[in-house]
Amino acid sequence: MKRALFDTVTVLPFASGNVVDRTGYESAVLAVTVEASQTATIKVETADSTAGPYEPVKDSRIFVDNPVNEDGEAVIENEAEAQAVANLDIDLIGCKSCVKITATNGTIGALALGDATNCPVKESI
Repeated sequence: MKRALFDTVTVLPFASGNVVDRTGYESAVLAVTVEASQTATIKVETADSTAGPYEPVKDSRIFVDNPVNEDGEAVIENEAEAQAVANLDIDLIGCKSCVKITATNGTIGALALGDATNCPVKESI
């Protein structure tokens, strides 16, 4: 299991508004920090190339087991008195090759691309 995990995942430093070529990956986990008593939203847009144009993903289940707002953005509420880190599961199957992820009221720290269709994964992303 552990060896299979290492061969099927790529973890990238990531920031709000960044674009990633998700070709060869079917899912992702996004690490988001939300400050105390704040609500963050995460928007995923997709395009055929990094140059765009980008369009919102119209899949109501793109954020696995996470509530979405009327715009299809993931909603992460932190009701605690300290900042919190949330791991947001994202289903990329319905996305085109390039994905742009934008956070509002949250800080993105890393993106882990998973469910690689070809193993082992390439290091050149």
